[in-house]
Amino acid sequence: MFRKTAFALAALAAAAAAAAAAAPSWAQSSMSNEDVIALVQADMSEDIILAAIRGADGGFDTSAAGLLSLKNAGVPDSIISAMVTSASPAAATSSAEASGGGFNPETVSASDASGTHTMRYLTPNIRTASRGFGFGGVAQYATLAGTSAQLRMDAEPSFVIAVPDNAQVQSYFTLASFAVRSNGTREVLIAGGSGFGGFSTGIHPDRIVPVTTQLAANQSSAPAGFSLYEIEPVSPLASGEYAVVISAGLAASAGIFAGYNGADSFYDFGVD
Repeated sequence: MFRKTAFALAALAAAAAAAAAAAPSWAQSSMSNEDVIALVQADMSEDIILAAIRGADGGFDTSAAGLLSLKNAGVPDSIISAMVTSASPAAATSSAEASGGGFNPETVSASDASGTHTMRYLTPNIRTASRGFGFGGVAQYATLAGTSAQLRMDAEPSFVIAVPDNAQVQSYFTLASFAVRSNGTREVLIAGGSGFGGFSTGIHPDRIVPVTTQLAANQSSAPAGFSLYEIEPVSPLASGEYAVVISAGLAASAGIFAGYNGADSFYDFGVD
């Protein structure tokens, strides 16, 4: 399995070089909303468009009207999100310094028999519920919209993540399974306490999927201040909904995830 991940790392390095070579000549100067729409409508690959946005000076129109125009033109949410981040000069500088031009530490690379996929994060809604009319304490859940993730993988996926050099890999990420609710959401318990005192935080142990981790042999695309790690489930995954969860506090301390609001970052996928 780790040989499959090593191949994926090599493919990532080649893809990053190809994206840089194929990016438009103006990628280091300015781009407009109209430029992005033109690239999307020309069926340019998403990776190349994102590389161009990261290299631009952040002069995008991210007003409500500008965002609606992008959405109506068919620009994917992942590209719009990158434009919003780039529009903040401080955030763009932080992201560029963190990524170092190689593996983007705000993404997760996922591989299975179908190939390699770049996963981008989303932040969950937090739902608080009382138990036993309050006498049983309270519980907090991270809630994702929809009953299934768009990315579908086989039962033996592997992942590559960039971990800050000042963080322990075991505390930086969690692979979690989600419960599908009848109200059209996916949830995982992230905190709870009894009605008689005591409150614990963190994904409930019953929802944590055991994994193996090892330092990737190929570190050529690791951003400055980060190391690449390979992650694999100990056993094949059952059918269901999952997410790789990155610790918000540790990520923010490393200067990534612009617009950090205290919520962990979730990279969702499903197994059929």
